[in-house]
Amino acid sequence: MEYILIIQSIIIILLIAILVSKNKKKKAETSLMDVYDGKEERITYSWKLDSARKTKLKGHLVLHFNLKELSEQRLNNPFAITPHHDTESNLRDMYYYMLNHPRTLLHAIEVVKYINRECSRNNVGELDKLQFVLDFVQEPNIRYNYDHDCAEIQHSKEYIRFPDETLYDRNGDCDCKSFLATILFHLMGYNVLFIISYKLGHAAICIEYDQRWQALLQNDKEDVTTEIDGRKYVYCETTSDHFRIGGISSDFTINDFETRIEFRG
Repeated sequence: MEYILIIQSIIIILLIAILVSKNKKKKAETSLMDVYDGKEERITYSWKLDSARKTKLKGHLVLHFNLKELSEQRLNNPFAITPHHDTESNLRDMYYYMLNHPRTLLHAIEVVKYINRECSRNNVGELDKLQFVLDFVQEPNIRYNYDHDCAEIQHSKEYIRFPDETLYDRNGDCDCKSFLATILFHLMGYNVLFIISYKLGHAAICIEYDQRWQALLQNDKEDVTTEIDGRKYVYCETTSDHFRIGGISSDFTINDFETRIEFRG
């Protein structure tokens, strides 16, 4: 009888130990989820308009980020969940995720509101306003950096950030910067093409083209414009500074981009 009681006592002690262990694990998981609760961080952006008309305009904007919300976006990024899916599929999943979670668009909306307000206040024309958006996503605001060099995205081989991730990290490669630009132009009401060249290992965007801009394009029209279903688009380089709308590297043309994903307003 004493032997049975001893065994029962041991079982009870083991059960208590398991329950305590599970409770500690649950508390640890909860603390990890709450680590960013209520924490905010300010990020400041400063940039200049690179105007074909020599228009002078400077931008200075401060955004406030909720770190818990940012962490949730990183956890729900398709490139973190399904990194081996094709880029186009993941990119569309990101777009629809943002439409279903409007808070993910709030900072991009703030950027667009600021640019619209400053351009209206300074009587800046349409092309210069669009250039001001392009200048915002170029360096030095958003530095160019390869995915595998970025600890904040776990040195991923291929990863496109949500706009909030790019805005907070203030760095990204060509596809991260291009997706941020896509969302900004799209929120301004413009049709946008996200274009990819796997041959070149490069991504960029095009915005719907107005014939009135032709004389102000940085490169020859044939190298930087394309057409889809009657809509004309012009190339925009998001990576480094000093590329204006229609500016493109001398190493390729718009026709080298085989994948084109249209985001219509």
